[in-house]
Amino acid sequence: MAGRGKAQARAEDGGSPAGATPDRGLADVVGHLPTVQALRMRLASGTVSHAYWVSGPSQVGKTTLALAVAAEFLDAEGWPGGLTSHPDLWLEDGTATLRVEQIRRGDPEADPDQGPTLQHFLSLSSFAGRGKVAVIGNADRLSLEAASAMLRLLEEPPPSTMIWLCTAKPDSEALPNTLRSRCQQLLLGPVDAELIEGWMMSTKGVSPETARVSSAICLGRPGLGLEMAAQPELARRAEEWLQALLDCANSGPAGWLDLSRDLAERGTDKQLAVGAMRVWASFLRDCCCLAVGVPELARWPAQRAAAARWAEQLGLDGCARRYDLALDALSRLAERATPRLVLDRFLLLTFGSDPPGPTSGEPQAALSGSDRR
Repeated sequence: MAGRGKAQARAEDGGSPAGATPDRGLADVVGHLPTVQALRMRLASGTVSHAYWVSGPSQVGKTTLALAVAAEFLDAEGWPGGLTSHPDLWLEDGTATLRVEQIRRGDPEADPDQGPTLQHFLSLSSFAGRGKVAVIGNADRLSLEAASAMLRLLEEPPPSTMIWLCTAKPDSEALPNTLRSRCQQLLLGPVDAELIEGWMMSTKGVSPETARVSSAICLGRPGLGLEMAAQPELARRAEEWLQALLDCANSGPAGWLDLSRDLAERGTDKQLAVGAMRVWASFLRDCCCLAVGVPELARWPAQRAAAARWAEQLGLDGCARRYDLALDALSRLAERATPRLVLDRFLLLTFGSDPPGPTSGEPQAALSGSDRR
């Protein structure tokens, strides 16, 4: 692998499992059809840009898209070992800060285990003859000096080369606007849940029930959906988390705060809090779909009656407000906020705000013992 440190594509920002790359090219990309079609046309006509800036939510497929284009550009499907073994690919998709020494020209023999710098890699002739591709995942890891060195490469790119900068944090201070202005910009949004569900079943061997649940709660991010599909008993736990939310309609503030405590204090590494919030956000999206009159887009068939009741009692504005609260809670959890405070806030505003929270005549059911451990 030509990339420094031999970094590999990760599920965190792709939609491919860890250690895999889309050797079949753009056929392996799930969703993002307009962007895929435009890139296919560019590849066919030989008019690809020298640099691309790909932004969008984490795990939505940014690095996977870049590697898919690289696979077609380099004809990697027929290369021994596939794309990860191709000598004309430079891939850096780790988590550590990208230092200037990894970008600027240096002597690869001085530290052979690290591989060539990006500048040195791009200066070499293409081994297979067509060109060279460099892909940087999580480009917001660039240090200030590394970003400056990258800017010089973008200003004077070698012929027949492509540089891809992928980031979920386009507004990061580590990424000066001058970098973005030198690239063709691509924005990837969430992928439709049905596409993710079908992709997981047909190409990843995920069971139908697990695929349905994980695609419903991954917020349109294929990489996250695949990651969650590997969790044992995901479907059962998701149903229990959703039932726990519905049961709050029968309880007052003490019950809401008890649920918050159970999820925040009895989970490890925020896993229960984040898992529950993803399920609740998905259910509230169903409520919005029913409130606006598109029930065919709902993803929780067993809870259709409950979602319809919430939609009727809260109206579109009330459902949308609570959906926003759920997404805000997930953002706060991702920013390392205290889970108990985040859950307290969400539940109190969901059931105690104006308009008042929904009511239900259904009996309460506590979280199972496995979720309380």
